[in-house]
Amino acid sequence: MRVIASSFIAVAGVAAAGATPWVSAGLVNPLIPAWAGQANTQSASWDTFTQASGGANLPEAGGAPFSLMNFGAASFITGSGNIYSITAPLYVMIMGGTLGNGQTPLQVVMNVATIGTTIAPASVKLTLWDATGMQYVVAPTASEIRSDVPAQPQGSIRTTAYTWDTAAAPITASGFRFEFLASGPSMSLDAVRLDMQYVPAPGALALLGIGAFVARRKRRA
Repeated sequence: MRVIASSFIAVAGVAAAGATPWVSAGLVNPLIPAWAGQANTQSASWDTFTQASGGANLPEAGGAPFSLMNFGAASFITGSGNIYSITAPLYVMIMGGTLGNGQTPLQVVMNVATIGTTIAPASVKLTLWDATGMQYVVAPTASEIRSDVPAQPQGSIRTTAYTWDTAAAPITASGFRFEFLASGPSMSLDAVRLDMQYVPAPGALALLGIGAFVARRKRRA
C-alpha cells in the first residue's frame, strides 16, 4: 500500500484570563467556513456522546454518514455526555466516505472542544484513501485556538479549529479518517464539528455550462 505524506502545521493561540468551572461548554467561537451548508459540501457535528470506547458515535446534526470513535483506555461517558478518561489519553478517530464515495475535498475544517488536558498538536492528521487502497496522509495546514479559559481543577476549556487545504491531493478519495490524541490523561471530549467542501461533479459542471450557454442565447435573442 502506497502512502503519500505531507506535514506542515502552523499554530496560532489566544489566551483568556479568569477561571471557569469544569463543565460542558460545547464549541465556543468555532471557525465556520463561508461555504458550510452549501451545495457540494458535507458537515457533521457531535455534542453528546453515547459510546465511550470502541463504539461508533453517529453525528447529531449535519446528516453526513460519519462516525466518531475513541480508542483510549478506561474511558467513560460523563453526566454531561462527554467522553473522558482519568488515567489514559483519549485517542479519537472520525471516519466516513467522501461525497459520492469518489471525490477529493478541496478544504476541510474541524472544530474540537475539549476540557482539561489539551490535544497533542503533532497527533492531529487526516488520511484520505482511494478505491485502490492508496493513502494520502496530511497534517493540518493551520490550527487556531478559538477560545481558551482555565478549567478547574486543571487544564483548559478550549475550542481549537484545524484546517486542511487538500486540493492538491494526488488521489481521488473515496474515504477519510481524522485522528487526534490527548496530550495526557484527563482530557474530556466535549464537542466536534466537521465541514468538507468539494468541487461540483463533472455532470453538474456540464449542466452549469449548458445553463450559461442558454442564458447567453436568450440575451442575444
